Amino acid sequence: MIDFSVEIDKQGPLPIIRVKGEIDVYTCTQLNTSFQEVIQAGAKDIVLNLENIQYIDSTGLGTIAHAAREVQQSDGKILVVCPKPQVRKIFEISGLTSKNITLFDDEPRALGAKNA
Repeated sequence: MIDFSVEIDKQGPLPIIRVKGEIDVYTCTQLNTSFQEVIQAGAKDIVLNLENIQYIDSTGLGTIAHAAREVQQSDGKILVVCPKPQVRKIFEISGLTSKNITLFDDEPRALGAKNA
């Protein structure tokens, strides 16, 4: 099993959730807990950094979609850092790229998009 970790960085203008490993039925609970922590702390917009994930399944996509619906209620969005073409393709095929989920190649672009 690949090491899985979720780190929340609250130091910058937006909270950043950095995920490492595989997001699947076994690990999505940890990701959901992280989303809930930053949402309950009042975050409207969240950067989700997936630079270091190897795999994401439908359960993981569902977890992200659920968080996006939650932040959308306060006009927020999930800014997903997703440089790997194979992971980006999963988001695009699933239809998860929408007005409240946007994909970026790197963290600075995701953070800059909110300030634009």
